[in-house]
Amino acid sequence: MKKFTVLAVAALLVVAMTLPAAALENIFGGYWRTRAFTQTNFTGEDSTEAMDLDRIDTRTRLFYTAKFSDNLKFVNRFEMNAVWGGAGTYGQLGADGANVVVKHSYVDFNLQPMRFVVGIQDFELARGYLFADDAAGVKAIYKLNDAVYIPLIYMKAYEGGAGKDADDYDVNAFVLYPTIYLNKTTTLKPHIATLFSEDYSKANTKGYKFDEKIPGAKKLNAWTGGLEFDTKMDAITIGATGIYEWGDVTVPVASYGHDKLNFKGYLFDLFGSYAAGPATLRLKGIYASGNDKDSIAGGDIDAFFNPGTPYTGASYYWAEIMGFGILDAQGPATAEPGNGSGGLSDKISNRIIGNLGVDFKILPSLKLAADLWYAKTAEDVRLVDGTYDDTLGTELDLVLTYKLVDNLNLDLVGAYLWAGDVIQKAKSSTNAADPYEFGARLSLAF
Repeated sequence: MKKFTVLAVAALLVVAMTLPAAALENIFGGYWRTRAFTQTNFTGEDSTEAMDLDRIDTRTRLFYTAKFSDNLKFVNRFEMNAVWGGAGTYGQLGADGANVVVKHSYVDFNLQPMRFVVGIQDFELARGYLFADDAAGVKAIYKLNDAVYIPLIYMKAYEGGAGKDADDYDVNAFVLYPTIYLNKTTTLKPHIATLFSEDYSKANTKGYKFDEKIPGAKKLNAWTGGLEFDTKMDAITIGATGIYEWGDVTVPVASYGHDKLNFKGYLFDLFGSYAAGPATLRLKGIYASGNDKDSIAGGDIDAFFNPGTPYTGASYYWAEIMGFGILDAQGPATAEPGNGSGGLSDKISNRIIGNLGVDFKILPSLKLAADLWYAKTAEDVRLVDGTYDDTLGTELDLVLTYKLVDNLNLDLVGAYLWAGDVIQKAKSSTNAADPYEFGARLSLAF
């Protein structure tokens, strides 16, 4: 498979170089970064070093677009990841690791007044709270006028394969996601979306897990509706997001006392910033509902549901440690069901989050970002000692960004989390220690 991917990349480049210049415009771009970082006490204690990590890694993304005309483009994006010294990657001794993956491969064409994007591409729904990832699907975008765009989106999350009733295992999504420009600086983005499958169990076994939090999920009929608002008034920027979920999922009666659980999750996000000279002050608040002690027993999923696995699907980055951030190799362990191993920090559910931040432009090429985060669970979670608590902690993040030369930036990152019991008692009630991380990232885009 790896050899085939490399050959496919080479074939595309050969075709691009041999076609007549008048036939198309070849557009190349990409992104590269190398990070060196240390993450310590991510288990919430200093006696267990299972999650301590010291690493250097590199990511390369190469973009190629064949532009035939203003009405037709063929887009391909490839990614290569390597841990320095990591066996099986091109970071290993001797290099030569053939770990090229395809991020995107799609055709983008206009049939006025409709625009179509068909193939493997990026999708984002509700700022990433519901989805922000690559997937196979179609975007059909209708331009009503210069102020209203109406995309209808289809996404294939899982293919059930061949055989009798195999399509029952398919997982599909449809989204209606208009963008409305009230003026040049104010937009509304309402949406309604559905994720459905006749039998979700096969997708679970293949890695698209929903049953990490609701084991035994079968027929899925999940719906969500929401609205995003953004505006800018001189030095002030304001944004808000509201999302509500409904629908249901069938489950084993023996496990839950019900044959169905009803989705009743919701999320609110409000943020703003004020720019004054070289400084920009930022404020943010997030509330995502959680399950209380009686939610599941009562037949409801009150927690805000984010589709996907720990590293696919919904993704919203926030704090450096608690919310992945720049050094996103892992998240701290917590005592929450389905989240005990860390790695779910970008899935915003059962959370109350507050943020005060400031960006300060020290020099034209030097910027400092400082953020103070506070987070707790919306509903108490049961700890290993049998007690309940809701405190995740308070985190301080510092990021210094320096433009070394045009297109090449250096980020220096430091973060410390004064952890609460939901993190520090995830493994044990003794030897509690606060997680911290520091590192550097060199990056360029072209």
